[in-house]
Amino acid sequence: MTTAENTEGTVFEPARTVHVDVHLIQSFPYSNLNRDRQGAPKTATYGAKVRGRLSSQNTRRHTRTDLEETLGIRALRTRQVPQQVAAILAERGWDYQQALAAAQMLIYCARVKGLGVADTGGTNALLFLPEAALTDFADLADAEREQLTAALAKADAELAKAKKKPAKNTGDSDEDADTQAEDDEEAESATGTVMAKHAPKELKDPVLAILRSRNAAVAAYGRMLANEAASTVNGAVQVAHGLTTHQLSVQVDFFSAVDDVLTGGTESGAGHIGDQRYTTGVYYRYASLNWHELLRNVDGDEATAREVLEAFIRSFITTVLPAKGNNTAAFTLPHLVYTVVRTDRPVNLVGAYETPVQAAAEGGFLPGSLAALSKHAAASDRFLGTKGRAFHAHAGLIEDTVPALGERLEGIDDLVDSITRSVAGLRGPAK
Repeated sequence: MTTAENTEGTVFEPARTVHVDVHLIQSFPYSNLNRDRQGAPKTATYGAKVRGRLSSQNTRRHTRTDLEETLGIRALRTRQVPQQVAAILAERGWDYQQALAAAQMLIYCARVKGLGVADTGGTNALLFLPEAALTDFADLADAEREQLTAALAKADAELAKAKKKPAKNTGDSDEDADTQAEDDEEAESATGTVMAKHAPKELKDPVLAILRSRNAAVAAYGRMLANEAASTVNGAVQVAHGLTTHQLSVQVDFFSAVDDVLTGGTESGAGHIGDQRYTTGVYYRYASLNWHELLRNVDGDEATAREVLEAFIRSFITTVLPAKGNNTAAFTLPHLVYTVVRTDRPVNLVGAYETPVQAAAEGGFLPGSLAALSKHAAASDRFLGTKGRAFHAHAGLIEDTVPALGERLEGIDDLVDSITRSVAGLRGPAK
């Protein structure tokens, strides 16, 4: 839905597309907030120089879990839906294996091309569902237990008949191994085909309704399920990869772990030695929330949309990626938070740092990073004009006002309140 209705029955719609942009300048100490597959800090080349990088996927994950905790809801991205549903059914008195088979049969009932059950017992694709969907699946299995049991019996009978076919034997051990692997793949495929064949057609719509269900987390971050367009949700939140405003190099830390028992005698010293990689830097981080999309994803419920908006802004500003948290405690706050409510399009200001910031003689990279953002924001306003900028303001640890970044507010509460009031003011009676 793209409209909302108030208690008097008056229909409201967004006056125009509204985007809430959040820009952060944040300094992190010696840390490894986001690791690559070798365990080193992630980097990227930008402006022909190596920068530190905080991946958007990692940021989205941790801001989402923080948002869920704030709102008291939860969504699960998992392949383990059948196992989770089976566990609920087992608590209700089902035999676990029977419950697992029933939950797997429900997946096939959806009749979504390409969606099935892997040999691990879970789905062959990640599903992103409200946590309540697991209970909904269990309730459906309970209500349709007789029908599911009958369908499973037919599928088992057909599969048992197929297994009676004699196995191929060529006499060559290597070829036999290859043949066995092919047979295993064929068996898995055949199992899925047979399960789909006997899945009760009457349960297609109820299962699809569960797959299409969403809560605030799904509304904010989106979902894609191939070949099932009605389950796909265009996320309202877009997050950029965070980049350092300056060039950096990865630093190596040699460490040793002392063996507390080896305190003397013929053997002493470290129980383990190794090295870790860390960086330090000032990061520019950016995210944008599409208010129009969020309203649509929550079926026009403005109260819920406001809660999601407020929770997301707070989560993006305050959440620190926790990697190596025990060893580095890099729990800093942003020196600058710049927020903009726009009615034209989102604007990422990372171009301020295409030319790397140089360290000040006294003061590191922060002064140059703040100045570059202010200059680039002013240039963007000159180019686009300010008609599409409904509101902008800044806050953070800095004490001075930055005129190009709007009014200076004291803290996060003032910033969040001002944004929500601005967004609310951009809505009016539908014509």
